[in-house]
Amino acid sequence: MNEKIRLEVALDADAKQIRNMMIDVERDETDRWYDNGERPFIPGYNSVDMQKYHMRDKTYYKIIYNEVLAGVLLISYTGREHARVDRLYIDPTFQNKSIGSKVITLMEEMYPMVKIWTLDTIQKSIRNHCFYEKNGYVKVGEDEEDRYYRKIIGDAINDSYVFHSNEDFSNQNFRGCNMQNVDIHDVNMCNSRFSNLDLGNAIFQNANVSESRFSNVNMSSSILGDSNMNKIEICHVSLADAYIHDTNLGFQTEKVPLTIERCELINSRIIDSNLQNLSINNCNIEGMSINGLLVSDLINIYKATCKSKDTNI
Repeated sequence: MNEKIRLEVALDADAKQIRNMMIDVERDETDRWYDNGERPFIPGYNSVDMQKYHMRDKTYYKIIYNEVLAGVLLISYTGREHARVDRLYIDPTFQNKSIGSKVITLMEEMYPMVKIWTLDTIQKSIRNHCFYEKNGYVKVGEDEEDRYYRKIIGDAINDSYVFHSNEDFSNQNFRGCNMQNVDIHDVNMCNSRFSNLDLGNAIFQNANVSESRFSNVNMSSSILGDSNMNKIEICHVSLADAYIHDTNLGFQTEKVPLTIERCELINSRIIDSNLQNLSINNCNIEGMSINGLLVSDLINIYKATCKSKDTNI
């Protein structure tokens, strides 16, 4: 049989089908590699909205095998010589057909300008390690949870750009410089300082900015997505017309609650959210409603019911 495999940009209309496939993938990964109630870390695998989020940059691909959805591929790409494989999953039904290796080839052909590919995969999956190493990826690091791989194709330096590579710029000062369209990759910039900058339309991907501080910063119309923001503090900011959605309280079994204090939420809306055991204390609730019912009316009814019970005792 002449097997045909292609990559096709995923669209919003595909989100539900991809979500359903990812549920099967997550279940299969759990059965193969995990025990004692543990599960793989695949953020938003069961969310239609997460699939749509991945589609924003048009680098989320359906893997089509003989005209059937057989997997997904998600790439982070800034337009230069490096890119990252964020997700590569094959539907359990279509595994062991060499589809993954063919997808790697198609991906590299689709992005000929990329000379450095990176990715990570879980320590538990020996199969994944063998797969990536067979396809030219070399392990460059590991920790308790993950292995980190890199593949360099030919000459990693693209002659159309000037590269500063393996240079020590520590303790340097840059003043009044034109650095438009700069691409910074695989660089240690911890404890650096950035002030009075124009970073409009900048992209930060696969970056560690833990314990950083952003103050007096214009972040209007920015997107913070698919990120670990545990223990983040957001204070003294304007959130006019902000859209906060599809968040969670950690991926562990025990959820850690957040605290919202001294915040202006006039005319704001909370929709389709889990508010189990939510506590509201010492707040102005004038005009606040739940499913169309005024909270003040509900409280008055509750007080009247309690008073009636006390009277009947």
